Amino acid sequence: MADDRSVPDENPRPSAPPSQSPSASSGVSRAAPDAALVATGRHSPLAAQRHRVRVRRVAATVVVVLAVLSLVGLVARRLWVHLTVFQDFLPGVEASSRASSILLAAVVLLLTARGLRNGHRLSWVVTCAVLGLTAVAHLVHHRHALPAVVVLLAVGWLLTQWRAFPVLPTRRAVRRAVLLLVAIGVALVLVVVAVAVVLAARDAGDAELESAARVIAVVATVLNLVLVVLVLWWLLSPRSPKPATTAEHLAEREKARTVVAAHGGGTLDYFALRDDKDWFFVGHGVVAHSVRNGVCLVSPDPICPPAERELVWAEFLDHVARNGWKVAVVAAGEPWLPVYEASGLLPAYLGDEATVDCPSFTLEGKAHKSLRQAVNRVARTGYTTTFHDPTALDPALRDEIAAMSDESRRGEDERGFSMTLSRLFDPHDTGLMLSVTRSAEGRVDAFCQWIPASDIDGWSLDVMRRRLDVPDLPNGLVDATIVATIAELVARGQRGLGLNFAVLRELMEGERDSRLDQLVRPVVKKFSEGTQVETLATFNDKFDPGWTRRYVVLDSAEQAAAQALVMAGAEGVTEIPVIGRFLRGVGAA
Repeated sequence: MADDRSVPDENPRPSAPPSQSPSASSGVSRAAPDAALVATGRHSPLAAQRHRVRVRRVAATVVVVLAVLSLVGLVARRLWVHLTVFQDFLPGVEASSRASSILLAAVVLLLTARGLRNGHRLSWVVTCAVLGLTAVAHLVHHRHALPAVVVLLAVGWLLTQWRAFPVLPTRRAVRRAVLLLVAIGVALVLVVVAVAVVLAARDAGDAELESAARVIAVVATVLNLVLVVLVLWWLLSPRSPKPATTAEHLAEREKARTVVAAHGGGTLDYFALRDDKDWFFVGHGVVAHSVRNGVCLVSPDPICPPAERELVWAEFLDHVARNGWKVAVVAAGEPWLPVYEASGLLPAYLGDEATVDCPSFTLEGKAHKSLRQAVNRVARTGYTTTFHDPTALDPALRDEIAAMSDESRRGEDERGFSMTLSRLFDPHDTGLMLSVTRSAEGRVDAFCQWIPASDIDGWSLDVMRRRLDVPDLPNGLVDATIVATIAELVARGQRGLGLNFAVLRELMEGERDSRLDQLVRPVVKKFSEGTQVETLATFNDKFDPGWTRRYVVLDSAEQAAAQALVMAGAEGVTEIPVIGRFLRGVGAA
């Protein structure tokens, strides 16, 4: 989704450079970068991103420490009275403080730390205000100059870092907070009035009045805690992108298509046009992404001219920062790793993508005996494979393929090998290739759809299906379809055919042999036995492919678990390029 579909308060549109106003299309366009702007080093566009990440991390860590020490003072009071060195520095942790006040302060600090980590301006204001008041209190009441100076220095540093905290609360969050404030205020008034009426009717004595006061205090504390937690949680939550209309989404997808056609030659680049993607346009590039639960999942890598990589990524991170999102890149390629690392992100090895070198492929030799037998068996039963442009198919053949595809998707066996555009026969998807395998009677029993991948001078797998509603079909239909496609590419003078993804291949096959790898490998192998991970590894190896490393790139180590859960929950992770290929059920070809 482009970033100008939201109302100004909900999702402000990035301003364009003075030399060029934003494009009138629903995506955001920026002027092409000057060559000087994409230089690496301290003054690169990504230097500010690294600095912003460090500032947020430091500020959030300090506030978390304050919150933890406050809770220590609450649950271990006897221990706390001996830690007098902290009492002059930390707000709300003196031994004489009421437990409810300390608890409330700790909760506020924890929620504020969450907001600081995500770049929220409100958290920055609250932190500066609390620390500033603490410094004044030290000077006025305790006359301790050193703690006040330390706190004021911290406040001064935070004030100079205001650009690292650009995220403002949304109108919806403010409305919800105001309504909750009114509701809890009314509830508290009603409780007080009800207790007062009951006590007046009973002509209560001093003991009952004191007991009622304690009850009211407990209720007020609980309501205040609920109010603080909900209000700060809403106000400091990441922005939710506003859904585009169908027409807007289609227009943006076609705009992204022009970028992919001009600059997207990778085996995954065409998948930037998936229907579940949104698009952010910068200069001559586009970043395909999807926001889920405050995490912005990017896949594939941004598509742009190599000279614009740093600027495109820096502009996109600015967009992410303005909305308070975390960012994760799924199935990142090695050429982009220096850019991601320069912006402060952390890459981790995910696995390898299989690519067949068609001119050197052969069915000869002992290693290919099983594949050779499968291909020969299919050929003996009269099957043939033909190749088509999906947009130019005969209507009857198109309908038969569509029906077979829908039927086969109800089975768990075949779906695991597929990393699909989520659509077939879209008239906008020109330039694809369809390999169709038919029986001697002319019935379609298997097909593969391929997307163009000029970087490997060939094609990359999109959809792979075999018929499931006819018994006793020969094994190896999909294998034979792929082998026939390899032969077709050789006849066309092309070279590469991208297949599936092998998760943690280097670890599973022993190519990584550190002490940690030796400890982890048996566990991974045990859990992968009989699963799609093991099946895919076997399937890929049949074609003797080359391997291309792929990575997952995370926002930070401390948020890795949360981001991993979001990736796993994104449509069961099956909607993310490459990963979808091994997290669905996988069947025999």
